[in-house]
Amino acid sequence: MSWKDITTNVSARILRQRDLPLVLKGLAWRLILFAVRCGRSNPISFALRPVVAHRSFRVAVGINLAVLAIFMAVYGPLPSFAGDNVGGQLEINVRSEGNVNLATIPAVQLPLSDFRITQGYFWYHPGIDMAAPTGTAVHPVMTGTVAEIDYGRFGYGNNVLLNHANGYGSRYAHLSKIEVTAGQTVTLDTEIGKVGSTGHSTGPHLHLEIYANGNPINPRGVLDLQ
Repeated sequence: MSWKDITTNVSARILRQRDLPLVLKGLAWRLILFAVRCGRSNPISFALRPVVAHRSFRVAVGINLAVLAIFMAVYGPLPSFAGDNVGGQLEINVRSEGNVNLATIPAVQLPLSDFRITQGYFWYHPGIDMAAPTGTAVHPVMTGTVAEIDYGRFGYGNNVLLNHANGYGSRYAHLSKIEVTAGQTVTLDTEIGKVGSTGHSTGPHLHLEIYANGNPINPRGVLDLQ
């Protein structure tokens, strides 16, 4: 059992023993999960990663860069404000040869055929909750390989972690049943488990997390959910 599992289990046991309002217990649990996920990372940079990784942020940066490129192409380089006696040239090094490798997201699909999103993606909740009846079939969002299987009583409960191409990964938590094995190759048609309410859960739903190079990103952007 890893230190993350031990910390989560002990914290859950302590919270159950304390006579606190449910709202405070919920807030304390989310802070504990954030601290465990953060690990040795700087909390501020860890919390800002989802913002920087969000598709809207990247689109806004891309638009600004495109506008700047068009401006410079039409009007030339921006003038220098250092003074009349200071000048210089803008040197741009361009590679004449070479291949550019563009990493693209493989074909994706929704893990459930019918669901209702009950909780969205936040810095303290790095995934989305998709409510569905217990026993609903869960499929992978992309083809990949089963990297980890955990039958837990706390936190994620019964959950499956998949590795995908181009550094992507996905986790499916609170399952009532797991139907894959570690190391198994899964396709879009593979049923990896059933919706449940195991672990820290208030009702049957699928908690879905998606990662890019080990960092959680908003599943809405990958799955094109509004």
